[in-house]
Amino acid sequence: MMHSADIVVHINETLDGKQQEVLSDKLCRCDGVVSAEMGGKRPHFMIVGYNSLQPKPVEVISNIRDSGLHAQLVAWL
Repeated sequence: MMHSADIVVHINETLDGKQQEVLSDKLCRCDGVVSAEMGGKRPHFMIVGYNSLQPKPVEVISNIRDSGLHAQLVAWL
């Protein structure tokens, strides 16, 4: 049984469409992450959907920071 949760992450850097896609793909390859989407009117925010029994939000942030980006957890949805 999957227990889904979403978090909102703020990424300091401005990413173009290709960079957003690369980051989203990287996160979606992590165990338990089911979605990672950016864009729209708030290009610095990413909503990450994940199985709350697997990765912890800090692990998602760590994966973003491993890409050389600066990111902070903003909220749980």
